[in-house]
Amino acid sequence: MLDPIDIGFVAIPVAAAAVAGVVAAVARPGERLTSALQHFAAGVVFAAAAIELIPKVLRQNPGVAIIGFTAGIIVMFTMRAYTERIEARQKHAGVSMPTGLIGATALDFLVDGAVLGAGFTSGHQTGLLLTLALTLEYLFVGLSIAAALGPKTRRTTLIALPTVLAVLTIVGAVAGLVLLSGVSAAVLAGVLAFGAVAFMYLVTEELLVEAHERGETASGSALFFVGFLLFMVLTETLG
Repeated sequence: MLDPIDIGFVAIPVAAAAVAGVVAAVARPGERLTSALQHFAAGVVFAAAAIELIPKVLRQNPGVAIIGFTAGIIVMFTMRAYTERIEARQKHAGVSMPTGLIGATALDFLVDGAVLGAGFTSGHQTGLLLTLALTLEYLFVGLSIAAALGPKTRRTTLIALPTVLAVLTIVGAVAGLVLLSGVSAAVLAGVLAFGAVAFMYLVTEELLVEAHERGETASGSALFFVGFLLFMVLTETLG
């Protein structure tokens, strides 16, 4: 049975994506500030995987966790190969719309929703902490999409695109809550392990890569560890 309170939490990351679009439409952050914020978000998301997801699944069923983790690696890097081919064809054709990035983000948001649904099925605290991580993720991924669209993009598009993509999180979360309600702990562990890979892929292959390309400072890079520490403190506080 779906908990209306849990469904309500899913809307928070969606709102964060909409805020990112509004910020990009009004006044985009500078390169160094964006890089610093991406480091911070990466630290929070990485902490969610390392502190909340991986230890939980290893305690429940290490074998299934390994299978879920392996499946996550295969899916995420298959997605990477596919989107890289799309972007290469677009570059050759002179197309400016970042279809590859948009497609990858759509898949990532859908998976995030399923993981969030699995998190709330596993326990309210896990779902709450994942909501925090996803909120920061969506805020800065939304800014990244807006930056990739270019300065000539209409303001309505800058606001609407991240919001529409984030709605996929609600679809994934509802599917996760419905399909995973009442399943065995082993199945839940596999889904959460898969989600841990999606989180870490976002950090290592998207947020940090783009943050380094934008230019960074020592203080900006240090925010990665600040974000990790903040999530660790919140985990202990809420626990």
